Amino acid sequence: MKEILAWREINLSFLLDNLKVIKEKVGGKVDVIAVVKADAYGHGAKVISLFLQKYANINTFAVAHIDEGIFLRKIGVNKKILVLSPQLKSSIPYYFEYELTPVISDIEFLDELGKYSNNKDKKLKVHLIFDTGMGREGFLPSESEEILKLLRRYPNLILEGISSHLSNPENKKDPYNIFQKKLFYDIYNQFKDEDLVFHFSNTGGIFNFPEFHFNAVRPGISLYGYGDKLLKPVMEIKARITLVKELPEGWGVGYGHTFMTEKSTKIAIVPLGYADGYRRDLSNKGRVIVNGEYCKIIGRVSMDQFTIDITDKEVKRGDLVTVMGRENEKMVDAQELAILSNTIPYEILTGFGSAKRLKSIYKFQGKVLNDPITELNL
Repeated sequence: MKEILAWREINLSFLLDNLKVIKEKVGGKVDVIAVVKADAYGHGAKVISLFLQKYANINTFAVAHIDEGIFLRKIGVNKKILVLSPQLKSSIPYYFEYELTPVISDIEFLDELGKYSNNKDKKLKVHLIFDTGMGREGFLPSESEEILKLLRRYPNLILEGISSHLSNPENKKDPYNIFQKKLFYDIYNQFKDEDLVFHFSNTGGIFNFPEFHFNAVRPGISLYGYGDKLLKPVMEIKARITLVKELPEGWGVGYGHTFMTEKSTKIAIVPLGYADGYRRDLSNKGRVIVNGEYCKIIGRVSMDQFTIDITDKEVKRGDLVTVMGRENEKMVDAQELAILSNTIPYEILTGFGSAKRLKSIYKFQGKVLNDPITELNL
């Protein structure tokens, strides 16, 4: 079998470590809703969800769209699944068929859902989301009375949860968080006598605002290692050097010769490019780790490869390259790549995750898993 040139490594032990940090932060009485939308932030929703269901006792998962929820059901997730984002009316039958829980944002959809439940005489648990200042999905707080009247009309719709979404909880000093807090507490006080799930906090809320935890939280990127210094990045990106050569002085490197050698320069090719999630913005800015040393990217990142400067370094064809990850005391993480690319770690992780050419290699307790589903009995 030919050797893989570039791949993702997903460390499931670190996933459990991160979940432990989150649980310690929120306490034992607060439920953890594991967000596995966007293919578990690029980490592979199938393995991640089944692993969390079996090894972490996660009782509630959250996805963005209904097809993601249907996928989880079909692969064997039997816990509660929340569909966080607004969906089209054509999705309504599938909530009932696959026992998915809608997080409802508007009166029209709530009414249509209620009519369907009455016509089919089928019950469905639902959550409501209130827009407390995010300016996206959610009812406005002023609509709460109208919502309650509508729910009384449709007894098959069982109100289970109330939620909202913070827009800037990573910034503790942003007064808008307090504005959102006040609005959500106003809503909470209207419903607090009911036995409901209240979830307001994403990762930023979990780590920065304990008063926002209520009885459930929705960790997303913190599960995968970002949002607090105690967390461990779950994904690493690795590759192998495919070419080593010497370039003369005054030689251009890559498209547009944005890098010109000023002396005899030894270069190596890393077989990974923007088609694999390694952003073009990292041209002449990024760095990788080879044999325990940082090596700078020179020239433009191409679709399939990029070039690094290995002058005065012992590097040969086939050597391992840590494109994103840790090697001994050196590290390049998604936060670093995001800063250099003028974006956020979320985009870095999902970019690598959506790259079809990159194979995912899963590890657990130091062992590489050839077939994680079978070997972990998921």
